[in-house]
Amino acid sequence: MYKISIRIGTCLVTRLNKSASYWTVLNHYGISDSDLKKLNLSYEELFEIYKTIKQHEQVREFLKNLKEKISLTTKE
Repeated sequence: MYKISIRIGTCLVTRLNKSASYWTVLNHYGISDSDLKKLNLSYEELFEIYKTIKQHEQVREFLKNLKEKISLTTKE
């Protein structure tokens, strides 16, 4: 019997020298690696989680930059 598995990488780079671990993001929402193992997810499902976390980090970065732009505008 074969076992399908995927490693969710070590980190996402959101800015130069600033990264967020995939596991940190998952743990923030109360999801551990053992929780994922219990689900016995397919490669496609794990890849969907990976893509979602990547989008999550992109949205956070976008909103952070937007907040900075707004604060710069209000100071002028």
